This record gives sequence, C-alpha cells and structure tokens, in this order.
Amino acid sequence: MKIKRFTVANMQTGLKQISEMLGPEAVILSNRRLADGLEIVAGVDEQEYERYQTMNPAAAPESDIIKANPVAASASMNKAMMTELFNVMADKNKQAFEAVTPEVHSPESASSKPAPVKATVRRHQPEPVADDEKSMDSDTLQMLRREIDGLKNLLKEQTDQLRESVSTDITPQYERLEARLQALGFGHSSVRRLMQEFDRDDSLDINWRRIMMRLVTSLSVPLYQPLSTGGIFALTGPTGAGKSTTIAKLAAHGVRDFGQDAVAIISLDWFKVGGQEMLKSVTDILCISYVPMKETDQLRDVLAKLSDKKLILIDTCGSSEAMALWDRIMRKTELANRIRTLLVIPANMHGGAINQFVNPMKQTQFSGTILSKVDEASSFGSVLEPVLRHHWTLWYVTTGQKIPQDIEAAEARLIVKRLVHALKAEPVTYASVS
Repeated sequence: MKIKRFTVANMQTGLKQISEMLGPEAVILSNRRLADGLEIVAGVDEQEYERYQTMNPAAAPESDIIKANPVAASASMNKAMMTELFNVMADKNKQAFEAVTPEVHSPESASSKPAPVKATVRRHQPEPVADDEKSMDSDTLQMLRREIDGLKNLLKEQTDQLRESVSTDITPQYERLEARLQALGFGHSSVRRLMQEFDRDDSLDINWRRIMMRLVTSLSVPLYQPLSTGGIFALTGPTGAGKSTTIAKLAAHGVRDFGQDAVAIISLDWFKVGGQEMLKSVTDILCISYVPMKETDQLRDVLAKLSDKKLILIDTCGSSEAMALWDRIMRKTELANRIRTLLVIPANMHGGAINQFVNPMKQTQFSGTILSKVDEASSFGSVLEPVLRHHWTLWYVTTGQKIPQDIEAAEARLIVKRLVHALKAEPVTYASVS
C-alpha cells in the first residue's frame, strides 16, 4: 500500500491533489489541522497506484510529503468544480469524510456568500499521524499487520487456556477420567473444575481418588443435626420432589426428640387436589398438631397459634403459583427472620430443571437443601452441580419411602461414594456404604 502525507491549505485542495496524485481509488487515512492549513494522510493499494500511473503518465512522481502549491492552495474552487471532483472519485472515497463544511468561493461572484459543500470522512486510522512520524512503506505496513495478527493469536491462545486450564495435560488417562465424570452426570464446567486436580505423572487410581476428594471437600454439610434445637422450617421444591414424605420423616424424628406435643405440621398445599390428605394421615398416626391452611388464611396468624411448639414444619406446593406465593411471604421481614427455608431436590431430576425452579424465587434464601430419592437415581452429578455452584449446604439425604427410616443426615463422603457406585453394575444401598 502506498501512503502519502499532504499539507494543504484546505480540504478542497487536498481532495483534488489526492485524486490527481494517487488516483480515484485512494482513501483518506487521517487528517488534522495545522497552524497554516491541513495535514492529510492518504493511501492507495499498490496495484491500483501502478494502474493509475500507467493510465496517467503525467501523474506526480512518488514522494513522502506532498506540499500544496501556494498558488493552487489559494485558488478558488466553485461548486461545479467540487461536484466534478467527487464524481471522479471512487464511491469509498465519497463516504470517506465526516461532516466538514469547507468554504467554496464562486469565481463569478467574489462577494457572494460561500456555498457550503459537505462530505463525510471515514477514518480508517482513528489516531492522527504524529508530526515527526515518517511515511510508512509497504514493508512497514506488512510488518505491522504481522504484529497485529500475532497479538490476536496470542490473545486467542490465552483465552483458550483460561477456558481449558488443563488442555496441555490431555492424555488418554485424562480422557478416561473425564468420561467417568460425564457418566456420573457432571457437565462440562464441573468436569473442568474437578479435573484441575489431574496430574499426568500419577496413576489413574491416584488421580481418581484425588478428584473425588476434591468433590467431597467441595460439598458443604452441617457439623450437627440441623433440627436438634427445633425451629420453624419450610420445605419447598419442584413438584414430585418428595416434600410431603420428607416432612413426615422429619416430623417422626421430631416426635422422638421433643415429644408429640412439641411438633406441628402446616400445609400450604391447597393448590393440588389431595395435597393435604397425605399429611393429615401422618399427623393422625403421630398424634401431632396439623393445620391445613386455606387461601384466605394468614401464615402469621397460624404461627402465632402454634407459638408453644418446639418444631414446626411447613409443606409448600411446587407449582409456579405456589412459588410466587411463597416468594411474597418471604418478602415480609418478620416471617423471613423466623422461617428457615429448605430446598428439596430429587436426585432423579436434571440440574437444569432445578435452576428453572430456583430462578424465580428471588427473595428466598435457602438455609439448607435435602437430596431426596437417591435410591431412584443411577447417577445424580447434574443435581450436585447447582448445589456446588450456589454453595448450598446439604442437610439430609432420603433413600426410600419408608417413614421414618429412609432419611439420613448428609455426609459428603457417603454422598460421593453413593454417586461413584453408579459406575458399578451392582446396586448398593446408602446405608451399606462405609
């Protein structure tokens, strides 16, 4: 590419000289005002320039800086001359200017008002050329292009390394470990985080144990029985998560720890037909208080009547309407400070469905989570993904429908062992994992 710098008195003269010396295919690269006029940097492709010189032998020879002839610079250009000049220029040059309004004096009437001519400049180089900068030849431009391309490639490589932090360690062993994690249900982002523990110099078994240990330490579990001191707990979760059955199990343990008179169950599940009957049967067997709420009832009033209870368990519905209701209830500070919300997530549900349930509940803060139905899931890595991402604490794990037997306090090591057994053919119960 041929690049030339022009110093002219005004833009009209500059356009004329650029067109005459570089040809109609020339483009404006930059322009700036000087004390005595304008400095314009223009360029043209070498092939176009050679073609123009061949067709116009009288064209000016090459030079780094072309200064305007003072006589030509002061010469007036009327509107007709400017129109003819723009018609000769290429289309890309016609759009190569910002809104500038140069003064054009008509030779017929020197005293008449100057006729404005507007042109639009397209700046290919956003930064103006420095005063002491020398013109760049084609070799310099090629070098700059190579440097820019090198920087682009470097940035791309760094971005890829951030996305794949262990890309350089990919080996057949790495791929085997990655396939195991995917078989457990973990997605790409979780696999990448877990595989940060991979060491290509260690054996497959050592790497696998290290990765599983990272998973164990990533799971948050309480150090004590969460319901040991009582309180008010509301269980929420998707439809079919097993909330009612889990409440029945927790209530049975509450009766064992506190006695029948100290435990109560509240049901907000008036949205589903028959949603309150199951808990009614459980409370009759356990001989504990039961309040099936209606749509017109206020939870605050119901809790006031049960103020003498040590443990109160609240059952909610998993429908979108019920979720919106619970979100409104938890906006009330007085209730939000008293009620601890537990999220029940079934192990046989996909992690994406859990996110769809959780996302609308903007105001709800989960005190803990309960992993239910692990006996019905061959692998539940996708369910653990939102648990890890949101740093939820796992309180309990349920392993069947029996009340009150099939519920255990969550222990990270046993949860991971249960998960890993999905890779084995033989079924293993949660209680048998040691």
